[in-house]
Amino acid sequence: MESGHQTAMVHDMHEVAQSPRFRVERMGETGGHCDCCGNASRRVWGTVSDGEEMLVAYWMNWTVGHLADIGANLDIIWGRWGEGTSADDRVLVSMVHREQPDGTPALMVIDAGDRPEAKGELAETALNRAEVIGTPLAAHAFALVDGIYEQDGRFF
Repeated sequence: MESGHQTAMVHDMHEVAQSPRFRVERMGETGGHCDCCGNASRRVWGTVSDGEEMLVAYWMNWTVGHLADIGANLDIIWGRWGEGTSADDRVLVSMVHREQPDGTPALMVIDAGDRPEAKGELAETALNRAEVIGTPLAAHAFALVDGIYEQDGRFF
């Protein structure tokens, strides 16, 4: 059962996903090589704002040549940001992007608690798959991710 705090966060997430005004800002990127295969790996990150207010921070990580098997991880920290807020005001939602054998992409929610960002200081709560799938949050998360994919052309 959702607490009042979680209900308010879901409402806020709904507002972000439905807003035609949200804007993605690319923040940074790094590259390196995979320890397992030596292929090039990339990490890009950015934020999503609605007007002047930052609402979401995201990170996408992938290794070139592994989108069909391992995939790319997308971690989204969602909630209130700015003065007077803390990690208690934000949640981590994680997804994996994979390319299917026919080349079409697939995106799946995964347990965020297994991601490195779950051990950080930006979000107090890492949602597991069951806390997202089948809830109003799922539709909002996928709508927001669609906007991130459209506005941040650095993926793959």
